[in-house]
Amino acid sequence: MTTPSRVSRGKIIVVEFAVLCVAVVLVPVLHAESRPARGAAVVPANVELPYLWQATVGMDPPGTAAVLFGGDAAGLQSDLFEMEGGKLVVVGRGGEYRVLRYPTEKLLAGQDVRLSPDGNLVAQSEVTDGPGGRLVVTDLRTGRNRGYGGQNGDYYVDGIAAWRPDGGAALLLSQLEDFKVPVDAKHLVRPLRYALLDLDTAESVPLADIFEGYDVSLAWAAAFAPDGRNLVLTVPGSTNGTVLRAYDTGGTPLWDRDLGAERHLAGSGAYTPDGRAIATITLDGCTDVCDRDQLAARRWTVSYVDAATGADVAGPPLPAAPGMAVRALGWHGTDLVVVQYRPEDGLAKDYEYFRETGWYETGDVRVLALRSDGTVSVLLDPPNDVTSIDIPQDLIRDGTFAGPTSSPSLLPARWGILVQVSLCTVVPLLLIAAGAVVVVRRVLRRRRVSGRPGRPSRSTAAAG
Repeated sequence: MTTPSRVSRGKIIVVEFAVLCVAVVLVPVLHAESRPARGAAVVPANVELPYLWQATVGMDPPGTAAVLFGGDAAGLQSDLFEMEGGKLVVVGRGGEYRVLRYPTEKLLAGQDVRLSPDGNLVAQSEVTDGPGGRLVVTDLRTGRNRGYGGQNGDYYVDGIAAWRPDGGAALLLSQLEDFKVPVDAKHLVRPLRYALLDLDTAESVPLADIFEGYDVSLAWAAAFAPDGRNLVLTVPGSTNGTVLRAYDTGGTPLWDRDLGAERHLAGSGAYTPDGRAIATITLDGCTDVCDRDQLAARRWTVSYVDAATGADVAGPPLPAAPGMAVRALGWHGTDLVVVQYRPEDGLAKDYEYFRETGWYETGDVRVLALRSDGTVSVLLDPPNDVTSIDIPQDLIRDGTFAGPTSSPSLLPARWGILVQVSLCTVVPLLLIAAGAVVVVRRVLRRRRVSGRPGRPSRSTAAAG
C-alpha cells in the first residue's frame, strides 16, 4: 500500500486548517436559536444590553416582541463594524435579542418607532436595507418589510403617533412636501399633519390642521379607544398649550378640549379599559428654566376627561408619577403603566426646543405602575444607557410582570460583521496557509534533489 508523500500530507493539513477557519466563521451563521412559536404573555423583569454584532431582525427574526428599546450604549449606536445610523433592540417573547438598524441615529422606541398592540409588527419611517416609502412596517415573525408610499401631500414620517388596537392601521405624524417658508421664519420647521394609514389598503385619511413640528410631543400625541372606533390627538392651542381633539376613524371631528400649557394627553395608552375616560397628566414642578435636580423632582398628576364630550370627569384615583416626564403605555386592571423619563447628567432646561422625552435630554428610563392603592412600583428598570422603551399593549393589559430576564446570545452575528471578520481573519490565514504550502514544497523539493544519487562521470565509466 502506498503512503502519501510529505508534500501531499502538507497539502492535506493546510486544507484542513483552512476549512476549520471557514467553519469557525460560518457555523455561527447556521446556528439557530430554538424558540416557541409564540412566547408566554410575560413582561421580563429587566433587559440587558446587546452585543455590537447582534443579528438583525431580517437575518434571524425574534418572533413576537416583549420589549423594544434603544439608547446610547455601545451596542445601541453605530459601531466599528458598520459605522452608520443607529439601532433599536427587539426582545422576543422567547428571550431572543435582535436589532433593527436605521440610517438615522437617535430614534426613540415608543415615539419614532412603535410596536403594534400585539407585538408582531414595528412601524417606523425607514429601516436600513428596507424598502422606501413614508412608512415601513416590519413583521417580527418573518423579518420582512413593507413600505408605504406618500399620499395626500405627505412625503416623510416625522413619527408614529399610535396604532389602532387591531393593528390594522397606524396614525402617522407626517411632514408636508409642498410648503412655503415664511419670510420672517427663524428656523426651517416643516409643517406637520396627522394621517391615519390603513395597512391593508394603503389609503390614508388626513386628520386635524397643519401645524409646526415642535409644537406637539410624540410622547403625548394620540391614543385610540379600546374598540378602535374613535381616537384623540393633540394639536397646538391658540395660547401656549395644546388642544385635545377627538375624531372617529373616518376623519370626522367629534369635540375639542383646551388642556392649557402644563396638561397633556397621558400617552397612547390613555384610554381607560372601558373606553369611557381618557387619562391626562398635569405637571407639578419646574416648567420654564430648570436645572437637573428640578427636572428630576417633577411630579405628574393624573386626571381624566370624558371620552364622549371632553369634559372633566372622575376616574380611577392614582398617585402622582415622579420623573422629568412620564408616558402612559396602557392599563393593567386599575393600574396605569407608564414610562418614567429621568434627566441626563448635567441637563438644564434653558433652550427653545427642549424635549421632556427627547434623546439628548433623557438619561435613562424605567417602567412604573401607578396603582389604585396609592403606591408606585417599578416594573422594569433597564440599564442606565437605555433611554427609550416600548411594550406591546397586549402584554400591558393581559401579561404577567417581573418575568425571567434573558441574556443576549453571542450568536448569530450580523452578515456585514461576519464578512469583515472573514476578510480580517480567514483571508489572511488562507494567504499564510498558501505561503506555507509553497515553502513546504520548495523545502521538500530541495531535499529530494540533494538526496538523489549522482550520475557517474564518463571517465569513471571508461575506467570501469
